[in-house]
Amino acid sequence: MDIRVAHSEALDRGGALFVAEELARIFSCNLHLGFELAGVVADDVGTTELFDSSIARRVSSESTTARDLYFAVAWQHVPELHDADVVFESGNNPGWYVPRDTQAVVRYVHSTPYAAYHRFLQTGNTLVGKLYGTALRTLYAQTIPFPDIWVANSELVARRVQRYWGVDDVEVVYPPVDVDSYEPREQEDYYLTFSHLRAEKRIDEIVRAFDGLNKQLVVGGDGPEKHRLEEIAPDNVEFVGYLDEQEKRRRLGEAQAFIFNAHAEDFGIVPIESFASGTPVIGVREGYTQYQINHGKNGILYDRGIPELRDVIKRFEPEKIGWSREEIIEEARQYSVERFQAEISEIAQRAYEKTKIKAD
Repeated sequence: MDIRVAHSEALDRGGALFVAEELARIFSCNLHLGFELAGVVADDVGTTELFDSSIARRVSSESTTARDLYFAVAWQHVPELHDADVVFESGNNPGWYVPRDTQAVVRYVHSTPYAAYHRFLQTGNTLVGKLYGTALRTLYAQTIPFPDIWVANSELVARRVQRYWGVDDVEVVYPPVDVDSYEPREQEDYYLTFSHLRAEKRIDEIVRAFDGLNKQLVVGGDGPEKHRLEEIAPDNVEFVGYLDEQEKRRRLGEAQAFIFNAHAEDFGIVPIESFASGTPVIGVREGYTQYQINHGKNGILYDRGIPELRDVIKRFEPEKIGWSREEIIEEARQYSVERFQAEISEIAQRAYEKTKIKAD
């Protein structure tokens, strides 16, 4: 069975790319990308760049809207995928691909397009936002019949697929996390947060919450928000830049807690990595974060707001006394790589069987 994996692009290392890489490992195939930046994809995963990278990079750098329009056209006809028995589509842009009639398609949805759907309340308040959202919803609807099997990365995203695209049968397969590679360490006296420093991660609220507290915050990661965050940070906030895998594991294993404040997060791999390290998570009661955290056992939930977060940090250490690091680690095991591999392999076989036509 010839299985190929298609993923939108590789611009930085994030959760969606981690999933796509593991799909490629499972099926021992190249990862087919719209385009990629050198050094982003894991060394053990081969890649096939599909489109003219100079054009794609130029379009992508101009605006997200321009990039989406480019991919809406470019992904429709991809000869490198035509001969496959099964195509796994990771993300939304490969969904524009038009499969042949006897080809099986599995679409793994990390999130519905933000601007057109679940964040339209924020993006649809301008004429441009309304026009863009309307165009994307209208055009993308033409691709809904293509997949044989729909898969979402969480129950929250499955709900979005059902609501916005009218797909009743959506399976949930959690992203793979190498939980056995994390371990608890001797705890140090600081709190940790890290991500790609973009506005939707709401790191600014975490930084402001530590103003006036006798607690230390370590902020990892890089991105467009970094300079602004450094300007507003009090003296008890330290920026350590990009965390490689070794440093990430050390920090997660020794921090008092990991703080996660992203807006309407679709899944969130780092909280799972924190659990696998035996470290609790202080998380906002939004998106899928509110379902990952078992309040009072592997972390604490709070309603969004700087005063609310500051209050949780003040009372966190006394409240967590008696929490079992072993139990926190155990809750992470449902997200293991082995579980992901088994579920995805079974789905691929089932999708392939759907293409076999039985004549009466």
